[in-house]
Amino acid sequence: MNNEILDALRYKSEGTDLDFKQEQYRFAGGNEYEKSEMLKDILAMANAWRDGTGYILLGLKENRPHLAEVMGITESIDDSRLQQFVNMKVTPKLTFRYEEHLYEGKTVGVIAIPKQPRPFFIATQYGKLKPKIVYVRRGSSTDEADPLEAGKMMQADIGRSDVKVDLSVLTSDNDNFAETFECSYLHFPDLLPDYVSPPEKHDPMHIRTLSIWHDNRDFWRELGEFVRMKSALVEMQFVLFNRSEVQLSNAKLEVTVEPLDGQSVEMLEGCDIPEMPKSHWSNLQLPSRAMMRLNGDRFEVNKDGTTTVCHVRFGALLPGEQGRSADTLALVPLGPGRLRLRFRILAGELPAPIEMERLLETKGDVHSLDLDGFKTFLRECPERIRAVLVGE
Repeated sequence: MNNEILDALRYKSEGTDLDFKQEQYRFAGGNEYEKSEMLKDILAMANAWRDGTGYILLGLKENRPHLAEVMGITESIDDSRLQQFVNMKVTPKLTFRYEEHLYEGKTVGVIAIPKQPRPFFIATQYGKLKPKIVYVRRGSSTDEADPLEAGKMMQADIGRSDVKVDLSVLTSDNDNFAETFECSYLHFPDLLPDYVSPPEKHDPMHIRTLSIWHDNRDFWRELGEFVRMKSALVEMQFVLFNRSEVQLSNAKLEVTVEPLDGQSVEMLEGCDIPEMPKSHWSNLQLPSRAMMRLNGDRFEVNKDGTTTVCHVRFGALLPGEQGRSADTLALVPLGPGRLRLRFRILAGELPAPIEMERLLETKGDVHSLDLDGFKTFLRECPERIRAVLVGE
C-alpha cells in the first residue's frame, strides 16, 4: 500500500470492494461485541462479489461527491494479534493484511483482503455474529447470504489457486544476468582542468577559427564522469510473469542494494546514465538532452530515505501475462566487492510481499587519476571498456 493507491481510493465511493471507517475499531481492550463488529466487516468484505482486492480504510470519512476526508486514527492495532484473532475464529483460513500509514499528516489504517476462495464464516457464536452464517457486503451495506448464494460463491471460486509469480533479472540486452562482473573503478582526487583546443596548427578542421564553434570547457570533467560510470556500470532490467490463475492488480517490485564489503554503490535510473560528451559545441547545434522520461512514475529510484529504493510498477497483469520494467536500474560501485540485491514483490492479491535476494560480485582494479593518468587509461583501457566507449 502506498500513497498513490490511497489517493485513488479516496475518489471512489463505498461499494463491494471499499469501506470507509471514520474511527479505529475497538480491538485492544474491546469486548466481544465491539470486536465482532470488526470481524463482521472483514467477513463481509472477504465474501463480497468483487474482482480485485477489497479495502477497509480506517480514519477516512466518505464525503461524496468529493474525495473522502482524512480524519486519522489515534489507536494502533498490532497486525500479528489481529491475524491471530481472525484466524482463530474464521473458517477456512482468511488471507489479509493490516497496515498503518502516515497520510497527509495523520495516521490511517488499511485492511486489505485479496480475492480468494469463499465462503468464510465463524463456527461458533461470537458477540453479535451468528455461527455458520455467511455475511456478505452488498454495495455499501452488509447482509446475510442464503445457502444458495453461499453455494454459488464456492462454485464461482473453484479452481482459484494461490498467487504465483516469477521474477527475471536480465541485462539491458535481454541476456541472462551474470553473478560476477569485471569493472574498473576510476577516482579523480583533484578536479580535472578546463578543456582547451590544441593550437591551430594541430587543428586541420580549423574548428577554433570558426566563430560558431566553441570549446566545451567542461569536456574533461564530463568525459571523466562518463568513463567512470561506464567502466563500473552494472545495468539490469526486470520481467515479472504472472503464473497465477487470477489477475494481479497494482503489481510492484521494490529493489534495494546492500554492499557487503564496505564499498559504496550508486543507484540511478538508466535514463540518467550520462551520454558521451563532445569537446566542442556550436551556436547552431541543439543542446544535448538526456533521454526523455516516458516512464512516468512506473520506474523510480527514490533517494529520499535512509535507504535508496528502486520502485518498478507493472500495474495489472492478467493470468499468463508478463510485465517488463519501463527503464533499467544502473548500479555503479565505487570499488570491488559483493552486493546483495533484495527484492520485494507486492500486489493487491498478495497477503504479504514475496521477498527474495540475489548476490553479485564486481571485480577489478581501482585507479586514482589526474589528467595525464586519465589520458593513459583511455589509451590502455581494457578491451571491454574500449568497446563500450567506441559503441557510444
